[in-house]
Amino acid sequence: MIRAVIELKLVYPYKRSMGTLAEFCNLWDSRIFSGGTHRIKAIIAIPSHRFKAIFGENPRIGMYDVPRGMEKFISSLKVKEVIVK
Repeated sequence: MIRAVIELKLVYPYKRSMGTLAEFCNLWDSRIFSGGTHRIKAIIAIPSHRFKAIFGENPRIGMYDVPRGMEKFISSLKVKEVIVK
């Protein structure tokens, strides 16, 4: 299985965005790796087939545009690592 580790810069601090982030991760079979109550960054891991469904391409390390409809929740995202297991 291939997973993309993504660093999300959230619009609101993690404490306020936690519910939306949890719903997003549940919907896309992702896992939350880290996030602090006062930080605006969260790190998640998402399966590559789900990443491809959202972004239309296989995951590569680098910056990506925020998908339409997620601008109120995510301000930027960057793929930090691609894990192959």
